[in-house]
Amino acid sequence: MLTTLAYGAALDDEKWDAFLEACSDVVGGRVRTCLFGYDADARIELGARQFGYDPAFQQSYVDYYSEKDFLAARLMNEGPGQLLSYGELWGDRSLRRTEFYDDWVRPQEDITGGCSVLLFKQDKRLFAFSGSIRSCDSVRLEKPWQRMVTHLAPHLRQAFEVARTLAGAKLEKQSLVNVLDPSTAGCMVLTRDRRIVFTNACAEAMLDAGEIVRSDFRRRLFFAKPAWEQHFTRALAQGPLGEPQTLRLRDGQQLPTFTCRIAPLGTEEAGGRPSGILFSREEPCFLLTLSQEREMPDIAARLHARYQLTPHETQVVLHIATGLSAREISEKRGTSVYTVRNQIHSAMSKMEARRQSDIVRLVETMRNPLRQ
Repeated sequence: MLTTLAYGAALDDEKWDAFLEACSDVVGGRVRTCLFGYDADARIELGARQFGYDPAFQQSYVDYYSEKDFLAARLMNEGPGQLLSYGELWGDRSLRRTEFYDDWVRPQEDITGGCSVLLFKQDKRLFAFSGSIRSCDSVRLEKPWQRMVTHLAPHLRQAFEVARTLAGAKLEKQSLVNVLDPSTAGCMVLTRDRRIVFTNACAEAMLDAGEIVRSDFRRRLFFAKPAWEQHFTRALAQGPLGEPQTLRLRDGQQLPTFTCRIAPLGTEEAGGRPSGILFSREEPCFLLTLSQEREMPDIAARLHARYQLTPHETQVVLHIATGLSAREISEKRGTSVYTVRNQIHSAMSKMEARRQSDIVRLVETMRNPLRQ
């Protein structure tokens, strides 16, 4: 039953709560269960799902005690799938003289029993599953709980990776829908304060290279050039993102021109808050896509010849192929957004395109005939 719930939660994030409750009941109840994430470098608590904890203690952990909790740091020394026994840890009497023990662990009926297991570890960021047991229940519940966690650990790790993979694939597909060459484009999901909660492989490579974007020790995004950073900051300062925005990043002859696409992200578009990517108390705010622009000197003439597009329709098609929205095109051309939408509709009809992503594909095929 528990493994079924875990794999179900990988597909439906809301089922993690039912899973945690079921885990507590299986060994006789009275176990406080939790899925949580932590960034050891920045000492940031990345969010948690709990069952059995008093809400006031949950909030006090988020607000203060996460920075006093040394258990996450101890978990960093363990490998994924390895159990960290709380009973062995609290055997160190010096730990019982800490603020974390005196003001958070002991007031909760001395929850010094139980264990944690790592599900995911990357650099110094982790996600883990844990259960805390009252000291008076440890003799009765400790061994059954550890046996259950040992059995569940490989299934939880697999379910967790499924959740991360599915959520990442969905976000990447959404980010790259209007990109000419998705295989070389980087996409990220960021919170309002720029904290990166998801990157695809290309975006991670860009961050490592540091020529276009970089991140600080808190995993916040910054652009490498001051002018780019100013443009990006101004875009974010305009308030809640209602319409996608496009920035062009140029650097003379040193780097090719890049298009930076910023689009709002709601939980309905992200499919909820999938564990492992958006499993955070900070709400993910927007998608960011970075793609290299390529010269297409004769594409306009080819579009006109092949599809009999008017000059205005051709111009609109080329703008769509670079990721601009109808509103952005109207602002760029100084015309009504309704006129632009009519031109898009007309061009799609002539090109036999069912959706705007088909226009992107047709333009890319025209640019690179080998893809036909």
